[in-house]
Amino acid sequence: MSKKIALKWLKQALHDLEMAEKNIGIGGYDVAAFLAHQSVEKLLKAILAIKGMKVPKTHYIDELGKKLKLKSEIMENIAELTVDYTFSRYPDVSEQVPYEVYNEELAKEKVNIAKNIFESLREFYETLLGEENG
Repeated sequence: MSKKIALKWLKQALHDLEMAEKNIGIGGYDVAAFLAHQSVEKLLKAILAIKGMKVPKTHYIDELGKKLKLKSEIMENIAELTVDYTFSRYPDVSEQVPYEVYNEELAKEKVNIAKNIFESLREFYETLLGEENG
């Protein structure tokens, strides 16, 4: 997998994380949680590409983390976001309507978890960003 593809995944991941934060400010708490998940998914796919591994067409970030053999602490954070891919968007997966469940506190928690994952994995992608800006 080329660095060009990895950089595209990474740039979208960073954008999704930024948009997750912005959605908190406008009350889009369910959207913020979804985008927190999406940002991590795209980050993990960027790292797979950086490592020259095939980027699978999946939304299961726990599977992506296992494929990368991430540390248990990171996997625990990933587990906290896994449910949000489905639950934050589909009203038929539970008895509750997603936007009524997510609040500011929960959305901030989800975004902070995503930020922690990005920080924990920075060593894998900072060189790629440096090449882009250098």
